Amino acid sequence: MKQYKKVMGILLAGVLALSMAGCGDSEKTDGKAETKSEETAGGQTAASGEGEEYAVIMSVNQLEFFDALKAGVNDAAHSLGAKWYYAGPQDLAPDKVAEAIDQAVAKKVTGIVVHGQFQETGAAIDNAIAAGVPVICVNTDIESNRLSFLGCDPYNTGVEMAKQMAKEIGDKGKIIISNFISGGQPSAISNMEGCRDELEKNHPNIEIVAEVDDKADETTAATAVGAALQANPDVVGIIGMQAPSAVGAATAVREAGIDGIKIVGRDRDSATLELIESGEVAASFAQNSYVEGYIAVKWLHDYVNGNLKVTQNYLDAGINPLPPVVDSGSIIITKDNVDQFKEKYTYDK
Repeated sequence: MKQYKKVMGILLAGVLALSMAGCGDSEKTDGKAETKSEETAGGQTAASGEGEEYAVIMSVNQLEFFDALKAGVNDAAHSLGAKWYYAGPQDLAPDKVAEAIDQAVAKKVTGIVVHGQFQETGAAIDNAIAAGVPVICVNTDIESNRLSFLGCDPYNTGVEMAKQMAKEIGDKGKIIISNFISGGQPSAISNMEGCRDELEKNHPNIEIVAEVDDKADETTAATAVGAALQANPDVVGIIGMQAPSAVGAATAVREAGIDGIKIVGRDRDSATLELIESGEVAASFAQNSYVEGYIAVKWLHDYVNGNLKVTQNYLDAGINPLPPVVDSGSIIITKDNVDQFKEKYTYDK
């Protein structure tokens, strides 16, 4: 978002050095690995994660989109010898997400990673913090007392998607935007705002002729984009802002029998990668969800164990040593590098 107070120039090595300083309702998966000790830069052994458990909470957790987040959490937990599980509803239900957070607190988990989807869950996050359970938000921030937010800035991603579309279509022509408009998710709204602003300010020869609501569903996207194409047969580009958007757009273009339409999408799911390889999708912006999950667990572990030596005792002093916002960025996938993204993420089941 425009107002994000960004932490720029984030390097994974630097972030991990900091941590070394010391979706059925309530569906869950546990994993545990052999306990491993950690060593600080001074050679001292830091507290391991033995006996610790981390909860990862989000809606529609059955989507392939969340595999990267789960894999990052899984790998971080295993490196610590800790357990983890994921929970939450398989539909978009803020109350059930809040309930999953409350259940994690009652279970006395070590820490919680929340995939930010609903501002309504802010109160549950605050209750967790008040109960002494630290929370880090990933993907989308939620106004709350969470310790930190790790995720790409959706506004900036929208800007970059607009720039990529301009490059693909020679900086002129009519385009369609497909997004989960009715969902009201802040990230989706901000993503679209960034795209609109970039086109309006810097690409006057590109016209948005339709903004369709795809409800983050590829079948709905195909129908909605198809209708927009019938009304605007001279469209030259489509921007899909949800994981299924580009897949649905490609179906619509195929069924319409129109050649030469450039599609820019989101995510690195198997269907999108196949379409990039075939040339039906020109590019896709993949969020660093793996890194977000990995770092979140490492930070939660170090936070609760007092390993972050920024003050003598930040826990008793009530001081949060973690950066409030970290922009994890996005990776552009094209036909030139798509092979690098084909391997599926794995995690304990």
